[in-house]
Amino acid sequence: MSKVTAILADTVSIQKYVYSSNRLKENIGASSIIANIYKESLANTLEKTLEHGVSLDEWEKQPETIAIKNSNTDFEVGYIGGGNALLFFNNEATAKEFISEWTRSLLLEAPSLNVAFAISEFNIDNFQNEMKNLFKQLEINKSKYFPQTFLPKHGITADCPYSGLSAEVYKPGTNDEKGAYISSASYVKYKHIDIDDAKVEVERISNGKFSLTTNIEKLGQTKGQNHIAIVHIDGNSMAEHFKSCENLVAIRKLSKRLKDIMQSVYEEFLNYIFEQMDLLLSDESGFNIQLENGKYIIPFRPILREGDDITFITDGRLGIPFAQKYLELMSDKTLYNENKLSACAGVAIIKTKYPFFRGYNLTEELCQSAKREARENKGTSWLDFHISYGGFSGTLEGIRKNKYTTSSGQLHFGPYLVASSDISNEKNIFHLKRGIKTFKNKEEWPRSKVKEFREYLTLGKSASQQFIDEARFKGRKLYGFKETSKTYNINVWQDGFTPYFDMIELMDLIPEYFLAETRQVK
Repeated sequence: MSKVTAILADTVSIQKYVYSSNRLKENIGASSIIANIYKESLANTLEKTLEHGVSLDEWEKQPETIAIKNSNTDFEVGYIGGGNALLFFNNEATAKEFISEWTRSLLLEAPSLNVAFAISEFNIDNFQNEMKNLFKQLEINKSKYFPQTFLPKHGITADCPYSGLSAEVYKPGTNDEKGAYISSASYVKYKHIDIDDAKVEVERISNGKFSLTTNIEKLGQTKGQNHIAIVHIDGNSMAEHFKSCENLVAIRKLSKRLKDIMQSVYEEFLNYIFEQMDLLLSDESGFNIQLENGKYIIPFRPILREGDDITFITDGRLGIPFAQKYLELMSDKTLYNENKLSACAGVAIIKTKYPFFRGYNLTEELCQSAKREARENKGTSWLDFHISYGGFSGTLEGIRKNKYTTSSGQLHFGPYLVASSDISNEKNIFHLKRGIKTFKNKEEWPRSKVKEFREYLTLGKSASQQFIDEARFKGRKLYGFKETSKTYNINVWQDGFTPYFDMIELMDLIPEYFLAETRQVK
C-alpha cells in the first residue's frame, strides 16, 4: 500500500473575488493574484515549510512518475488545475504546518480571498475512491463558516471608494485616476496590474503590433455604440471527465491535455482577432481602435482564464461573434479517446459604465441557461445572450418573464446551437444570422417596417400574424428556415416561441461582415 497525506486546496468564490469591483484595473489585478496563487505563492510557502526547493511542474513533465511512493521523497504535486491543487506529503504534521503557513501568507498576499482545504490519509493505489472522499470533505469544508480574512470597517475611518471596506492605504494618482485612500484588499489588486501576463502574451504573439488595454472605454466603442459585452465561456461536463480518471497518471495526463488545448484555443483566437484588425481599423467599420505606445489596442480584454473557463470583455458589437468563434475553436479540439470538447457561452451586452459585477452575474446565468440545452443534447455547444440598453435588476428568469414574455409565449428564442453543421435544428445560430441578414435588406424590409414588426411581436400572436400576412401581400418575406421542419415565415409563433424578435434586437448590433461567417465545425 502507498499511503501518504493528501491536501486538496481550492480557491473559493473566485468570481466574487475578481469581479467584486466595477473597475477593470482592479479586476485584472485580482485575476493576476489568482493566477499566482498556485505558482510563486505556493512555491514560496512549500520551500519555507520543507526547507528545500520544490518543482511545481514536474508532474506535467513526467506524469507517469509518482515519486511520493519513494520513502525518501517528502513532497510531490499530484496535479494543479481548474482552480485547485492536489498535494502529497509523506508526513501529516508537515502537511498541517504547510496549511497554517500558506493561509497566514495569503492574509497578506491576497486579503479577502478564501481558500478551502481537505486533508486526509490517502492511498494512491486506490486513487479514484480516495479522490471521491477528498472532494466530499472539501465540499463540506467549503460550506462551513469562513473566518474574516480582511480588516472590518472602523467607525473612525473612511470607506474605500472601490470595495466599501475600511480605507487604510493611500494609492497614488495616475493619468486616469486621482490618488485616494483605499482598502488593503483593493490596494493589493492594484499592485498586481503591472504583472499583466495577458498583455505580454498578446504583444509576443503579434510580434509587437498589437496590445491590450486596462481602460474599459478603449475597446472600440464609439458615440452611439457605447456598449461592452461580457462573455463567460465554460466547458461542458469537465467534472465528469476528471471523476472518471481511475488513477493519478490519468488525471495528470487529462489536466495537462486540457491545459495545452485551452492555450492552443486562446492563441488561435488571438490570431483570429489579429486577422480582423485591418477590417476593424477601416473607416467604414464603425469601430474606434486606438493606438497606445505604437501598438494598436485590440477590442478584447481577458479577465480570467482558469482551466476550461474564460471570461473576457469586448465591444458590445463583437460579443456574440467572438463567443461563437471561441466555441468553434474549442469544439474543434479532441480531449481524449476521440471525445470532442464542447462548451457554452453567456454574453451580456451592457452599457460601458454599468456596474461590472451585475453584468458578470447575468453572464453566468446566461451560460447556465445555455448549459441546460447542452445537458439535453450531449456533446453540443450553446450560446445565450441578453442586451440591456439601460439598467436591469433581478435574475435572468425574472427579466425574461417580465420583459420578454407575451400572452402567446417567449420573445427570446435562444439559447442557440453553435459549432454544429446540423442546420435542421432551428436553434442553430446559422439561422439567427441568416434571419438578421434578411432584415438588413432595406429594399425588402425598410427599417420603419422592421421596427413596426418588432412592436407587433410584443403584442402577441394575433397582432403579429396579421401584420406579416399584410406584409407578405406587399412582397415582404420573412426568413424561412427552409432546412428545418418549422414554417415560422408562415406562422410567426409556433409552440410558444418566435425567432424574429432576437433577429431584430441584434440587427443593429452585429456588423454585416461578421454575419457572413457561416463556417460550421461539426
